[in-house]
Parts: sequence; structure tokens; C-alpha cells
Amino acid sequence: MANRDNPNGFTPVRHLTGGEIRTEAIKLAAANAAIGVGDLLSRTNAGVFDRWASGAVSGVAAQSSSASSGAEISAYIDPNIVFAAQTDDGTGTLTAQTGLNLNATAIAGTPVNGRSIYEIDESSGATTADLPLKVIGISKQVGNAFGAFNRLEVVINNHDLKGGTGTVGI
Repeated sequence: MANRDNPNGFTPVRHLTGGEIRTEAIKLAAANAAIGVGDLLSRTNAGVFDRWASGAVSGVAAQSSSASSGAEISAYIDPNIVFAAQTDDGTGTLTAQTGLNLNATAIAGTPVNGRSIYEIDESSGATTADLPLKVIGISKQVGNAFGAFNRLEVVINNHDLKGGTGTVGI
């Protein structure tokens, strides 16, 4: 059975140390982009958050928010949370590259019904330390199989609470 193409961002699965997955209240930038649940976030120099585009990741949105709201929302900030997310078209389908680093990408547009449209750029797999995601393995969700649009479990590799640049992939 083929995997369904349903990009919906990053969903927390578990904590690397067995701890509880918790959210924190964060303040969005006054001119923030529309935020969907599961969107990657980055912290600005002013200490507020916005939708991630590149560089270090600061967390994952647990709540949605409209553009330019400057709202306070809940987010997963802990760098030890494992997330599941869909891969893109599968042109670089990973089969055994646990520990490899990857990039994320947002499909053009804004969140759909308050849900993220981010997915993992599977063809970006490399050992480069500044890539934002590190593969833990394939998600154990029912019906998920290697191939196009499979779901992977990842941790945030290039997290600002880890000092920015992550670790080299293997």
C-alpha cells in the first residue's frame, strides 16, 4: 500500500530521555507569518518567534496563529523531542540512513486549516552539521512504509538551544 501524500508538519512522538513532552508559551513577532500546528519556528534577534525559513530551529508550534498577530502561542521548545513528519516526493527515499541530517521545506502557501504544510526534504540527506533535522528512523505509524511520502522520526539537529549548528550526520 502506498503512503498517502498528506504533509502536516512535525508531530511530537516521544522524548529522547524518556521525559514528558511539554509545551512553553512563546511570543510571536508583531509581523509574524501565519503559523500552523507543526510548523518549525525560529527565534528572532528581538527574542520573539516566527515561522522558520532557514538556519537554526527554535521549536515547533503546538498552536496555530494568524499572520501579523503578535500572539502568544504554545510551542515545543525542548531540543530532545522526537518528531514525526512526512517526506516530500520520495525522490531520495531513505532506507537505512539513520543519523543522516536533512533539510525541511514548506510547500508554497500558508497553513491549511491551522495545520502546518512543512515536510522533510528527503533528497537533502547529507552529513552536513548545519542541516536542521537528524533522522532517528522510520515512523512506526500503522500503514507507513519506505517509499514516497513515508514518515520519518527526526530530532532537531540545528537547534538554537544547542548553540546553533548541530552535529555531523553519519
